[in-house]
Parts: sequence; structure tokens; C-alpha cells
Amino acid sequence: ARFVYRRRDRYIPNLYSRDIAVYEDDYQAFVRRTMSDLRQCRVPDHVLLREAARLAPPRSANTDELLLDLGVWIGWSTRLTADTNGRTVYGFDTFEGLVEDWQIDDQIMVKQGTFSLSEPLAQRFIRDTGVTLDDGLPPALGRAVQFIKGSTYDTLAPFLANRPDAPIALFHMDLDTYESCLHALETCKDHFIDGSILVFDEYLVTNGEMRAFYEFQAKYGLEWRYRAWGLEIWEMNVEMVASRWKRLAYYLILIAGYWALGDGRYVWTFFDKRFWRFWLGAPIGDIAFMLGAAGQRKSVSLEITGLGTLRGNR
Repeated sequence: ARFVYRRRDRYIPNLYSRDIAVYEDDYQAFVRRTMSDLRQCRVPDHVLLREAARLAPPRSANTDELLLDLGVWIGWSTRLTADTNGRTVYGFDTFEGLVEDWQIDDQIMVKQGTFSLSEPLAQRFIRDTGVTLDDGLPPALGRAVQFIKGSTYDTLAPFLANRPDAPIALFHMDLDTYESCLHALETCKDHFIDGSILVFDEYLVTNGEMRAFYEFQAKYGLEWRYRAWGLEIWEMNVEMVASRWKRLAYYLILIAGYWALGDGRYVWTFFDKRFWRFWLGAPIGDIAFMLGAAGQRKSVSLEITGLGTLRGNR
């Protein structure tokens, strides 16, 4: 059946839901090129921490290179990035949830306000990972981090204006929505340099972060190359649960939830269209990669290798 299936390359990991044929030809070509390139750089671990560990040393002792974490929830991605790299990391979040609705695909919408620290799930992880809130902000817990509260629509530009000559070494995007991602890229554009590393936590949602980067790089004629495709940051929160037994329980719940109710269910629910798109249309390498972990593998990193027309703004 795989040999006669006619819809190869029209659905991509790990949702296998939106048909990219709904997009214009140029974006379809971009998505196909993306998947071809990413299949050469699959990694088994967290893309963000991998990139933080491999980040090049500062170009000058007098250069205040920036490491930005946009969308931090209870702050563990920011702290662990600082632990891994040894430099100060700036984490941005409203801590009150998404600032706009997030349309993941044609069926699934995550509503504005989701992921607020007042939600029961956040409160449970705050308690079990030893985090306490101070005036609505997560603590640094001894790490070289600084959290900035508020929507990046309001906070990112003033932050960068106070650091006009600071280049961005690491840019981690976990704001989820197309609108917030594109706004952040545009706001940061004059701080990107050759060698800036961009990590997108939900890149394989084709109408979200991938779409935003596609439009951004096309607008300015950027040159870039993909570096890694692997795990998102969600599992980091479970890894930081203090109690070994609670941590094990979280893992078991997450694994069961992923395969029974989450994105993993399309592997066995034959009445779901994604079942057929996956088993008939996905390359064998994708199938092995996606079945290799009970977790989301939508995180992607890339390196800017040429600034295009942005260079003229310097």
C-alpha cells in the first residue's frame, strides 16, 4: 500500500494533520525542503540544551551577547540553558498564559490564557520542582537568569533598546503562535548576526513558527542552515521534579497520555486519517524517529549564515 499511496510529503511530523497542499506553491516548496534537510539532522535529545552546550564563546570580552528565552512557563528552560552554557539568559513571559488563540491545525485550537501559572498543572509543577513565585515571577534558584514579565509585544523592544549594540547569540522561541513569533523575529532583526542560533520549540506546526520564519527569511533574504531536529522542552519540567517517585509517576502518566490521548494515538487509531498518513506516507526513517520517544519532536534549530538585506541596516 505504501508504494501506491499518492500523498507522500503532504503531511509532516509529528501531527500528520494539515495538508500542506492548502498553502501556496512557494511555501509548499519551503516545507518540503525543510523536511528533506531536517531528516539529515535528527537528534535524540533536547535541541535547546544541545545548542546551549555548543554555543560559540563570546566574540569579544566586551561584547554583551544575548541569550533570549521567549515563553518560559515556570522557568526551567531558562535555568537549564544557563546551567548548560554558563552565561546569563533572559526569559520573557506573561506568566498569565497565551496572549492570543493558537490554532495548531484545522481541528485544534489552544485558547488565549492557556498555560497561565495559575492553572492547576502549573501549580503542581511549581510545587513539585521546588519553585516559588515572587510577585508572580519564578525565582532564579541560583542560576544566572533574569525573568521579564509581560507580553513580548510590550517588553521585547524596550529591552533591546537598552542594549542597542548587543548581538543575539541564542534565540529560543516558545511563544507558540504565528503572530507572536513573527513579531519577535521582526523586533530582534537588527540584533541577529552571522552565527546567531535560532531554536523553535513548535517548528513543525506549519501555520505557526515555521510559517513565521518562512515569511521573515524571505522578506530579508536571509541565508541559514538547519542544525538539529529533536525533543521539545516540555520533558525538562518533569526531569526537575524533586521526588524520584513523583518523577517516575509523571513519566508514566505522560507516556500513557501521549499514546492514549495525545499525538501518539494516531499510530494505532486506524479510524483516524493521521493513522494512514503516518503508516503509508511517512518515510521509514520518520516512523522510527517518531516511535523512538514518547514525547513531542517538533523542536528545530537553525543558524543564520547570511544577513541578506538586514546587513544594510547596520
